Amino acid sequence: MDHVIRESDAKSEPTVRRSNDRSEAFTAVHQAEIDHLVEARWKAQAEANARVFAAEQRAQAPILRMMEQDADAASAFRELAHLEREARVAQRDDLILATTHFRDAQARDALRSVKQGANIFVPPYDWQITDPVFKAGGSTADKDAGWFDSFAGWDGDHSGASWATAGVGVALKASIDGVARIAPAMFDTWNWEIFASLFSAYTNGVCKVVVQDPVSGAVLGPQGERTIELWHRKSQTSADGHGSDSFFASDIAPTVTLAAGQVFNVSFLASIFTDQSGDLAFGYSRAGCYLHVSLPLFTVHMNDNY
Repeated sequence: MDHVIRESDAKSEPTVRRSNDRSEAFTAVHQAEIDHLVEARWKAQAEANARVFAAEQRAQAPILRMMEQDADAASAFRELAHLEREARVAQRDDLILATTHFRDAQARDALRSVKQGANIFVPPYDWQITDPVFKAGGSTADKDAGWFDSFAGWDGDHSGASWATAGVGVALKASIDGVARIAPAMFDTWNWEIFASLFSAYTNGVCKVVVQDPVSGAVLGPQGERTIELWHRKSQTSADGHGSDSFFASDIAPTVTLAAGQVFNVSFLASIFTDQSGDLAFGYSRAGCYLHVSLPLFTVHMNDNY
């Protein structure tokens, strides 16, 4: 089965179709390019956060020295931190997350923006991605169902940055010369939490679409990579957030120039980042988050006026 629906005359040929050779379409070369695209952002953020954490340690040094010399103050601080964490856990357990939007209605709204002659692709997709993952990050994906998750827990036993990426992808082939615009109907549900006292914690979540050459893994031009940020939070106290949304077409649609017969890879990704001090002798910061994305369909428009 070709897994493509075309809103056009039944006699006309699709301008883009599934590639016949999909077994080796996504290789270590493609994964390495995705690793670079994802981790460049997270490593830069981790380096900036490390400088902030070092400055916070210097700024808090007088307070820490005072607590080391006053057993009562140190005991009271530890008790207060414990009570604050218990209160945050209880608040989190009572939190009712926003329900996701009605998927059928979202899909209908997305399809209204699809022009006649668009190529529409649905699951199952060709591959699933669960890297890069670092430290406390985790990821899962299901190419047959078309969903993927990235997450990181708020374990206080470790310090520093963690990240995770998950996704699905498909190999396509252009039937004509032109400019292709890949527009995914991506539906997301997410939440993040920060518990902190004296030291900062960070969390960030993004979705990304990457279009790659099938051999070299290079990102195709003129704009073969698009990213949308869902949240970016820093706190030195405690905070949380959650939500659900959908994005389609211009929000995250790459455009690439193709030749007739050219095969190209498209990967749809969800990536998260957390950074924390962990539990210290005095003071702590923890961050955790979860991002779930479903991709029931995406479209490829060739030579549109947009």
